[in-house]
Order: sequence, then structure tokens, then C-alpha cells
Amino acid sequence: MSKKVIVIGSGPGGYPAALRLKELGADVSIVEAWDFGGTCLNRGCIPSKAFLDTGHRVHAFEGLKKLLKDGSAADFSADMLDWEKIKARRADVVLKLRASLEKLFQAKKIEVIRGRAAFSGPNEVTITGPQGELQKRTFDAAILAAGTRPSFPPPFRDFHAELSDSDRVFDLPKRPGSVLIVGAGVIGLEFACFFNAIGVKVEVLELLPDLLAGEDPQVTRAVRSSFEKRGIKFHFGKKTAKIDLAGGKKAVELEDGTRLEADEILVGAGRAADLTGMGLEAIGLAWDRKGVKVDEFMRTAVPGVYAVGDVNGISLLAHSASRQGELAAENIMGGKHAFDDSIVPKCVYAWPEVGSVGLNKAQAEAKGLQVKTSRAFYLGIGKAVATDETEGFAQLVFDAADETLLGAQLVGGPATELVHVLALGVKLKLKRKDLREIIYAHPTMAEAIHEALLK
Repeated sequence: MSKKVIVIGSGPGGYPAALRLKELGADVSIVEAWDFGGTCLNRGCIPSKAFLDTGHRVHAFEGLKKLLKDGSAADFSADMLDWEKIKARRADVVLKLRASLEKLFQAKKIEVIRGRAAFSGPNEVTITGPQGELQKRTFDAAILAAGTRPSFPPPFRDFHAELSDSDRVFDLPKRPGSVLIVGAGVIGLEFACFFNAIGVKVEVLELLPDLLAGEDPQVTRAVRSSFEKRGIKFHFGKKTAKIDLAGGKKAVELEDGTRLEADEILVGAGRAADLTGMGLEAIGLAWDRKGVKVDEFMRTAVPGVYAVGDVNGISLLAHSASRQGELAAENIMGGKHAFDDSIVPKCVYAWPEVGSVGLNKAQAEAKGLQVKTSRAFYLGIGKAVATDETEGFAQLVFDAADETLLGAQLVGGPATELVHVLALGVKLKLKRKDLREIIYAHPTMAEAIHEALLK
């Protein structure tokens, strides 16, 4: 008799789990309270990339101007962009992908239940449907993949309804003339890049002393320099004392007395779990703003209940969620596969792009390792010069003892694509000589990796 499994949430953690469970012969149902595909597809990864693509086209056109006849582009400005068309394109992208995913589930004959699931006892959930109808379902195992919500740290949380966040920014009624972004992590930087490209004045407020917390200093320095050259202003190490929404502008007052005003304030300070109403107390499962604790096999403290993706707080990345979902499915069906966070690529899809994997120099040294770093800049790469994409570098981190690849950091070019080559190197513990034996096509941006290997 096949196992009966309930998957709660259809985002990048939930839907791969359901597909893998079906493949392994489970009787699987997936419950979704909102839009199929979760935050990533509907309010995160995909719509933000549609916005970024618009910004990148404008950015690329600025570079093209020098090849036009004199005066040809004199009349072009970001004011010519149609905000409603930008939003409509984003919505169309989301709808196409959501429809494709729903068709896949229909083809696989996986039951999709619309409603909000809450644990009502051991091995049982109660599902509240769109019209308030109730149904109870029993299960042999359950996967919690409910995701997270935008985090509003104090004092911003007191003004949640009046401020924008990474979920609601896609539906702003008009393009703002200026925006203050709270948070210089991945979310904040990607929106800063987009708004700057379409002619919006952008300032970024960050409590920490630098952007992209935990990244290699060489990376943060390069990204910060690039953003500042484009007119994006940063305020680091600044704590907000007060928020003022009176009048036509929205403003924050910092503890040092500085006042920052903008048409919109976008709070992009990360995400937090919100599992209220999901009945976790009914099964004795504790949680906090970071989510539910799990072991390396995605098991919670409650037998038969697994948690994957953002809701377990291990790695708030869509591709981490997908891998965790697959592993949870396999473990439910008798496997014993652990999640390895050390090989998860971390990506920033602004420009310059950032892709990193494994350990950076400081992280490796903190583990007591002696390291060597090798770096090559795109300024010396033929393809980069030919395409005017010379911003950035490839940096490799090796164990000094045997030259095993420990990690890599890429800035510029197609960093979020190239990082997978190095993720494989970290996973397989390849040495410098192994990576040098790969033939890197010419001319390509990947030759920056080859040049770094020769240093």
C-alpha cells in the first residue's frame, strides 16, 4: 500500500516534493492557500527578473547610444517607459509559467487542493476551502512548505500597510520618482538596480556596515562601486529612529538626525516565517520567526512531519527549497539523503551579477584552513572586451595544502550561469589541475575562470 502524503504549499519547495513523491509511488496531495507556484513564481524570483530584464534593456540601450548617429537618441528618456506595460509584461510572464505548472500537475494526476491547511491532530490536517468549506485529510507523512512573508523590522512594522515590500512592489499604481529601499541584501539590491535603470532616484538604507552580508569583501567592494557610479546612494550602519508619512513624501529620520525622503519606501529587509493558524501546536511543533527546526534529512521534531524551503530557515533560496523538497520526498519513501548547504550557489541578478558557491577566503580561514586565492578580471578577457562587459572578475579559493577548490566568487558577466561549473568543482572536491584540464571555449566569458586557474 502506497504512503499517503500531504504537501502544504506549492512553491519551489512544495511542488518538486510532490512531483518526486508521485514518481516514487506515493499517494500525494498538495494544498495551496494562494497562487500555485508560491512566492517565487508569483511575487518573488520570476516577476522580479521580468522587472530586471526591463531595466537591463534600458541599461543596454544607454550603452548603444554611442554607436548611434549624432542626435538619434537625444529624445529618449526613462519617462517614455509605460509603467502599466511593464507591470502587464510581468503579469503575463507569471501567468504563463503558473499555467504551465498547473498543466504539469494535471498530467501527472497529482491532486491539488485549494485552501489553507492546519494540523488538527497527529496525522491529520483540516483544510479550509475558498468558500470556508472544511475537509479533513489523514496522512502517513506531511511536508510543510508554506514559505515566508516579507519581514518588517521595527519601526517599519508599525507602518506595514503604508509602505511597500517585495510582494506588493509589483503593483505600485505608478512609477515613483524616488524610492528609499530598506536593506542592502539580494532583494534590496535587485530592486535598487531596476528602479535606477528606469530613471528613479534610489537610496538604500542598511543597518549593517556593508551590502550583501557574508559575501567576500572583494565582491561587495565591486558591487558597491558599480552601483554608486550609477548614482545609487547608500547609507550604511544607520538605525532608523522615526518614520514620517505626513505630507506628500514618505520619510525616515535616522538616529544621527539625517532625514531621508522618497515617494516610496520599499522594505526589503529579508523574510520571516509566519505559521500562525497552521495548527503546529496541535502536533507539538515549535516555531519562531526563522521557521521550524529540522535535521539534515528535513525531519522536524514530530515523526512523519518534514519542513522544506524558507520555512526551515536553512537557506532562503528557491533552488535550496527545490532540493530540500526532493530529498524530503525521497526520505519519506525510505531514503536517507542529507541536504548539503555548502554547495548551494548564491546569486544576485543585478548588474553586475554575482554568483558564489562554497567558502570565501575569510570563511575558509575561520575553519582553520590555509588558503590560496586566484583572481582574473574581465578586463583581460577577449569576449568581455568585445561585448563591452569588462566589469567584474572570477575569484577562486583553494586549500593551500593540496589545491582542492573550496569556493568561488564571480562578479560580472553571466555570473549566475557560470557559477554552476564551480559548484560542481566544490561538490566533487576537484583540484586546480583538474579544473585546468577542462577546455574553455574561446571567446567566452568562462575564460575568466581559466585565467584565474593560471594565476
